[in-house]
Amino acid sequence: MRFLAFWAVILPLSLHAADQSTPAKAVFTISGLECGSCVYMVQHQLSQTPGIAEVEVLQGIEGYARVSYDPKLVSEHQIAHAVRETPGLHGTPYIATMKLRVPGFSQHATKVKSLFEKWKPSIELVIWDAHAGELIVNFAELKKDAKGVLPRGWSLSQLAEGLQGLGLKYEILSPDTL
Repeated sequence: MRFLAFWAVILPLSLHAADQSTPAKAVFTISGLECGSCVYMVQHQLSQTPGIAEVEVLQGIEGYARVSYDPKLVSEHQIAHAVRETPGLHGTPYIATMKLRVPGFSQHATKVKSLFEKWKPSIELVIWDAHAGELIVNFAELKKDAKGVLPRGWSLSQLAEGLQGLGLKYEILSPDTL
């Protein structure tokens, strides 16, 4: 009987754990972080965003946020939107971008650029260093629909799927990798 009671408790816990996805991790460059209060405001806003598990916002030459999140609940575009929605303390909005590296970009530049063309006007591609395959993704502001629902916007899963078709991959750049 104890054996059955043990499994009655353990089995639902293990099934629940299997339902939970591994959090995705991304680094966003944040412009407008001028002081410690700015860092606090962005960190607080992101920590209140549904789907975000952990966030660390740091100020340096460039500000940035390391975010752990559930991509089923929140997209990278929605995270960038949450940053933009943070009340700016110095009169300018905080803007989140992503820096990516696509090895082999220079050999496939036309095809990669056409992928990003499909996602306009949601995002804008800026080629930072074509030879190194370093790109910047600027996120357009998301607008709620008539029911007040925020769209998912663009996501890294779209990029991964598009690049996979070209035999390419990407990596997110952070201050550690620059």
